Amino acid sequence: MYSKIAAQVSKRSFHSSTADLARKFFIGGNWKCNGSVSQVDELVTMLNSMELTSETEVVVCPSQVYVQGVKDKLRTDVSVGAQDCWTGGNGAFTGETSADMLSDMGVNWVIIGHSERREKGEANEEVAAKAKYALDKGLSVLACCGEPLENREAGTTNDFVFPQIKAYADVFTKEDWEKVVIAYEPIWAIGTGLTATPEQAQETHADIRKYLGEIAGAEVAENTRILYGGSASGATAPGLSEKADIDGFLVGGASLKAEFADIVNCQTTVNSVKPVNIGINGFGRIGRLVMRAAQNDPMVNVVAVNDPFIPTNYMEYMLQYDTVHGQYPAEVIADSDSTLSVGGKPLTVFGEMDPSKIAWGSADVDYVIESTGVFTSIEKASMHMEGGAKKVVISAPSPDAPMHVMGVNHLEYDGADIVSNASCTTNCLAPIAKTINDEFGLKEGLMTTVHAVTATQQTVDGPSQKDWRGGRAACYNIIPSSTGAAKAVGKVIPALDGKLTGMSFRVPTANVSVVDLTCRLDKGASYETICAALKNASETNMKGILGYTDKQVVSSDFISCPYSSIFDEKAGISLTDDFVKLVSWYDNEAGYSQRCLDLIKHMEKTN
Repeated sequence: MYSKIAAQVSKRSFHSSTADLARKFFIGGNWKCNGSVSQVDELVTMLNSMELTSETEVVVCPSQVYVQGVKDKLRTDVSVGAQDCWTGGNGAFTGETSADMLSDMGVNWVIIGHSERREKGEANEEVAAKAKYALDKGLSVLACCGEPLENREAGTTNDFVFPQIKAYADVFTKEDWEKVVIAYEPIWAIGTGLTATPEQAQETHADIRKYLGEIAGAEVAENTRILYGGSASGATAPGLSEKADIDGFLVGGASLKAEFADIVNCQTTVNSVKPVNIGINGFGRIGRLVMRAAQNDPMVNVVAVNDPFIPTNYMEYMLQYDTVHGQYPAEVIADSDSTLSVGGKPLTVFGEMDPSKIAWGSADVDYVIESTGVFTSIEKASMHMEGGAKKVVISAPSPDAPMHVMGVNHLEYDGADIVSNASCTTNCLAPIAKTINDEFGLKEGLMTTVHAVTATQQTVDGPSQKDWRGGRAACYNIIPSSTGAAKAVGKVIPALDGKLTGMSFRVPTANVSVVDLTCRLDKGASYETICAALKNASETNMKGILGYTDKQVVSSDFISCPYSSIFDEKAGISLTDDFVKLVSWYDNEAGYSQRCLDLIKHMEKTN
């Protein structure tokens, strides 16, 4: 009979009916007593960003104090559980958490009988009583069992584990077992440096399944998932998961790291996108705003900065204080001449003039954001790769590197090592132009950007041989200027090549600019219809890139806004159904810097 059970074990079903959920691969993440509010938020953000297979059931169990917050923010295809509950309901029981409370919060799962709880003296019968009460209150249970090192060495693993299983079986009904997952913890292999081989783990799992058949019946034994809880990692999970009686993992420390995605996806071909390491060349406005954007994005790690003109103690000051965006939200400390600590994370600081001499590889940099405005060609940007960088994103238009605008043509990225994120103005204009062209046909257009001051302008009248008006005092004048942003749209949307051109007015505001696109349409439409199309795009294919507002807003209302472009419904006008003026705002620093990171994440996912 048990050989038949073993033969059927590998036939895992990935369908949606209750019966077919039996033996669906399962990953539980036990966060234990870890994390602060900000760290838990970072973990949730990371989980929400990960590519996780739908073929695996995933549950994470934060500390009880964070359960509600995690549940409110976490993606819906990942369930939330608690790490323990007690044997009874609500009442005068100081310090306890009841299954009633967890059920009321909408929590689906609870870990019962974990080795770290049993070490406090919980007897098998008490553990079983907890599990039974939780089941009766509608929770599903991760029922733990496992043996210490002395039992493993003495060859008495089953003598220690089977009574734990028996205690559960004594109180569970056949229906209860449908909501139970067993988690076998080889306690001797958790945090000790010792490891169980896949064969050792399979042997114990098979013994547990056989014993479960003896005490609870063959059907329960066939259908109950048994997880391995012995410090599984991204490296060990694939080999362990091949074993017939290992139906998943209860993961501890690795559930707090990016490799959790590797464990979840270990049985599939889903590509686990993990955080990438970034280096910044040039710690000017864009360099520092990229650093700020990365602080809230767990999928990117800024690990190095190069700037030959700014010592670390001045970097500390410049990042900590910002006239436009305010004080940096985390601690910044210049630890030494070559190290900067940002939010508790150390960064390597270089001071090289020549990009080929920056030792990016020594800091494990994968991608470099080239934000000096100097090394914008493929030839010049490729010098970063001599120091160990794998890819380069140029934060400016490039004369020869392919340009990609997120939400517009990013899907055309083909693995190139060096790309341009275009300009901030192109990132604002292109989503509007694409949407209008897709919906109505854009016959021709003139763009004007009313642009905030930039670092290249003069504070008082000074020499500017190439652009005489550009040398006039930025703080006191409206200065007409040229821009290639509109023509660049033709490079990212070939259908619009030659149909757009534009100019710029530099105005004396510190940040936030606005695009005015005046255009003729192939297919006429009312202004209200055009606005509806842009609003729909902002909520669907352009979500997170294109924003939409119908409020009476002004430029300062968009400081630190992460969108590339925010269409202003009330600012535009139309003369006829085919001649319209469209207005869209953009934070030319924060929004653009966020897109640099988004482009890198897309490149990494594609690669």
